[in-house]
Amino acid sequence: MTSQSPKQQIIFENIFEDFTIEKDRLQSTPYELVLIKNSEDDLLAHLSPTTVAIIIDSLPITAQLVSQLPSSIKVITELGVGYDNIDVNICRGRGIEVCYVPDYGINTVADHAVALLFAAQRRLLTFHNSIVERHQWNSKAAGKLQELNTMTLGIIGCGRIGTCFADKMRPFVKQILTHNSKDPTTNTLKEIFEECDIISLHIPMSAMNHYLISSDSIAQMKRRPILINVSRGGLIDTKALVQALKNGQISYAALDVIEDEPNVDEELAKLDNVLLTPHIAWYTEQSRRALGMKAVEDTLRVLRGEQPIYPVPK
Repeated sequence: MTSQSPKQQIIFENIFEDFTIEKDRLQSTPYELVLIKNSEDDLLAHLSPTTVAIIIDSLPITAQLVSQLPSSIKVITELGVGYDNIDVNICRGRGIEVCYVPDYGINTVADHAVALLFAAQRRLLTFHNSIVERHQWNSKAAGKLQELNTMTLGIIGCGRIGTCFADKMRPFVKQILTHNSKDPTTNTLKEIFEECDIISLHIPMSAMNHYLISSDSIAQMKRRPILINVSRGGLIDTKALVQALKNGQISYAALDVIEDEPNVDEELAKLDNVLLTPHIAWYTEQSRRALGMKAVEDTLRVLRGEQPIYPVPK
């Protein structure tokens, strides 16, 4: 009787309540799932010569960390669309492929942006708090409201989610302006800032996009817009946003992502014209299953020596 070879390890950041579908998928493969916390120390503690892949959510994969990874690792897969937490060039310099999952939860995130927009435009949280916290039945608690069909919506980012969001909102607003930095036929940022009553962000985090919404860009906003962000917190300078919300340059902010999350800026949290959700725009049961399985499947492709479907762009 021959002993069975030990399985190789795929390390998976433990962000889900249940990993049954991922474990079932690996049952008939030479690989097993090893769950870790969102911690560099915990990752390093679980590394071994049998570790062949890492699947992460937000754990930073820095050049220093990459230098400590065993040579057995062939692929690092990001659980989601954004991969700014990974030093991609350093990884590939070490012969480690880097993948991501850009095509899950498109409808889900767009739906959340729609929900934030309607809640902000109708000031639902303001009315709710007026009733529940201040015990006031006050139809004027939110001030003057405007018809949505009189408003111009500006969408910064025309990828899968931004396009889906635009399609959902088109019947409700007066017009939609879009900006894509790679497409000169779309509107300029200046036009978006000056002409839009609602501005929604659908772009990745990058050095170029860091603090896209800053005191300078806010100063260009002529129509006291509602600001929506379901992308990355670092797109917005929080201090500049707080000041703009206080002085009325921005009328309302509905944010699913913030800088330094999950730490919430105290001044931001105290404002009445802010609606926050905990980076949950991506989540439904369907999108969660798709995210986990797509990440595992592309990881397995690399481990089999095949070309992944979604390598991080070079």
